[in-house]
Amino acid sequence: MIEFSQIPEWVMLGLPVVIVLVWMKTVRSKRHSASESHFSSEYFKGLNYLLNDEQGKALDIFVKLVEADWETIDTHFALGKIFRKNGEIDKAIKIHQGLMSRPSLPEKYRSSVLLELGYDYLGAGWFDRAEGLFKEVLNHDPKSETALQNLIIIYQQEKDWYKAIAAAECLYQENPNKIGLMISQYYCELADIARAKGDLSQLERDAKKALYYDSTSVRASILLADMAMSAGEFKKAKHLLEQIEQQDTEFIPVVMNKIVECHHRLNEAESLLEYLDALEKRQDSLPLLESHAKVLERYKGRDAAIDYVMVKLKKNPTLQGMGQLLSYSDTDNTTEATMIMHGLLTAIDAIQQDQATYQCKQCGFKSNTLYWLCPSCQHWGSVKPYLCEPSC
Repeated sequence: MIEFSQIPEWVMLGLPVVIVLVWMKTVRSKRHSASESHFSSEYFKGLNYLLNDEQGKALDIFVKLVEADWETIDTHFALGKIFRKNGEIDKAIKIHQGLMSRPSLPEKYRSSVLLELGYDYLGAGWFDRAEGLFKEVLNHDPKSETALQNLIIIYQQEKDWYKAIAAAECLYQENPNKIGLMISQYYCELADIARAKGDLSQLERDAKKALYYDSTSVRASILLADMAMSAGEFKKAKHLLEQIEQQDTEFIPVVMNKIVECHHRLNEAESLLEYLDALEKRQDSLPLLESHAKVLERYKGRDAAIDYVMVKLKKNPTLQGMGQLLSYSDTDNTTEATMIMHGLLTAIDAIQQDQATYQCKQCGFKSNTLYWLCPSCQHWGSVKPYLCEPSC
């Protein structure tokens, strides 16, 4: 007799699902009560083999049952999913390969079995095999969203961006916003590759295609702006960077140093100060204090920068503001007060270093590195600057 504690976890999790499916099958057609009774008896016999960890005997029974009535195939899919969910990919593969090998497999179920087997291979990391199966599904149903979506997953994993674009374009008309964002990111990946190779013409073509599919692509604008700055085209770069405010306001602090550099190279000190004043009025929640203070110190002097920081601190006391103000203390002075202020500045810097710079809006993942594809939830463009600044 089996001890309760000896029953595999996947069986405990999956047994209710299987029992419900069997019950649905049993009550679906009472006109064939003898046949249904035999089905239920055999199925529970198969489940008993599973409980005794005799998968081979159980699979033999399940395959025979499905050949007798292909409408029970959902039950086999449920078993396969249970195996797959619990990491027993080999057992899921056996179930689905067994179904595929049956000459009597009805055509209407063929794509479903191919998909399930494709999921198995995908879970096992056998991308080539999975790709072949999903392509076979497309031969039967060229508009299969499920097959296309899984091909996209494979091509992303393999970083085959051209194939990812081709697959995604098949879904573009159905969901242009979501799919357009993905295609845009794929072109940005290609632009990054072109930049690494020094192929600036290809970089520009790919970045512009990225903007075609997603006009709000901050990544594409940064790529084009960096290319323009490298070529000494600071006016063009400034325009690209300042338009990011319309694309995604949260990224303005990320590119602020580049904007300042462009204005500086163009000898536009007054224009820069006017831009920063206007920007702060439009976007008063953005953490621009440090950038603005440094610009004021550079062009108007230290006292102007200190006055600006003091005004900002009175309105909104933050660690960034405190740190900026303390940075103006005379660190060469060895008086006790100066040493204390220097210690405070060091402590504030340490606290700010511990604060995440970026956060995924989809899953909450935090990092000090900007990822265009969230490494946690695998969403494109969901990682944004983390603007929640600690207050004093």
